[in-house]
Amino acid sequence: MHRLYLHVGMMKTGTTYLQNVWRANHEELADQGVYYPVAPGSPAQRFAVWDFLGRQPRGADDGRTAGQWAALTAAVSERADRTVLLSEESLASVSVRRARRAVAAFPDHEVHVVVTARDLGRVLSSAWQEDVKSGAAYTWPEFIAAVRDPDALTRDPARGFWLRHDLPAVVETWAEAAGADRVHVVTVPPEGSEPGLLLARMGGLVGFDPARLTAPVARGNTSIGTSGTEVVRRLNERLGGRLNQRQYDWVVKNTVEQDPPSTTAADRMVLPAEHLAWATEQAERMVGRLERGGYDVVGGLDELRPQAPQGGRLPDEVSDEELLDSALHVLTVLAERHAKLWWRNRRSDQPGTAAGSVAVRASSGLRGAAYRVRRKGADLSDRNRVAAAAMAIYLRTRGRGAAR
Repeated sequence: MHRLYLHVGMMKTGTTYLQNVWRANHEELADQGVYYPVAPGSPAQRFAVWDFLGRQPRGADDGRTAGQWAALTAAVSERADRTVLLSEESLASVSVRRARRAVAAFPDHEVHVVVTARDLGRVLSSAWQEDVKSGAAYTWPEFIAAVRDPDALTRDPARGFWLRHDLPAVVETWAEAAGADRVHVVTVPPEGSEPGLLLARMGGLVGFDPARLTAPVARGNTSIGTSGTEVVRRLNERLGGRLNQRQYDWVVKNTVEQDPPSTTAADRMVLPAEHLAWATEQAERMVGRLERGGYDVVGGLDELRPQAPQGGRLPDEVSDEELLDSALHVLTVLAERHAKLWWRNRRSDQPGTAAGSVAVRASSGLRGAAYRVRRKGADLSDRNRVAAAAMAIYLRTRGRGAAR
């Protein structure tokens, strides 16, 4: 029986990076006996999982999801590869019942579940930033207070955070569905580790050589920094949820991620020291449950213990000048994108009245050509001293002609 590795996340654990590498190198993976379905004509994994979950973007239908789960399971069953690799972090927060259904959907494969995990200190700040990029308007203090409050677990943002990031609960759910011996925890290396170590760990588990995955990779889930996040959060307040999810993603999230405000190491968001003891306590609880479960761990559970933050700052430490600079950057990007979209979709220009005879059109063309020459000369004079001198002579001559 062939194996299928179902990478279920969790979110903010390098999932976008891994998916981009596998997407760009799917042909090389196939040469190594690993089927990662992203080639043209393949069912989209994200839409397939959304179809499986019955999920739709907030406030909008998405016809791309219908039938995708059935198409994905059929595509997998038709392949003869020794190994199948699927990856979608939306699966991390499913119930035991849905997890069992997912495993049962691949009866011809021995299903192994892979959970990537990162230390809670880095996850907390990243999760708040990701929520903001997805439309949330709550502040960092509101977010961390809710996440730490046991009485707030039934309400967002605490509910959403712990459904996605309670590592032992996620692992135990999938262990119920696939068997504890088929659940693997891959830890995300700490900051400063060798680049590519997470990919190497996944390669050792799944069975591919990461050194051969050399195709250029698309930009990952880009950080927009503390100041950029605060600008987007305030924008979300002004929008007040008036855009549906697909509109918001197109206009705000995707635009800002593709061209984020420039950030520095000092502008990155880190967990404040005042929350470190609590985060460490939570991490110890998680590590203890995983150790008692005896799950296969690739990396080390000690990497899940938060480290004291180095540098970074909070949104309320960002100056008004920095916020203004980030806001102007976002406005510039949005303006450029809107203008290009309008230009691409605009109706063709039509003359206001009949164009007239050939001679009339020729005269208009000559005037247009002369104007373009003058415009190019003016632009050149702004950059070239010789052209500027010629422009000065022209302007003096033009002025004398007007006087006469």
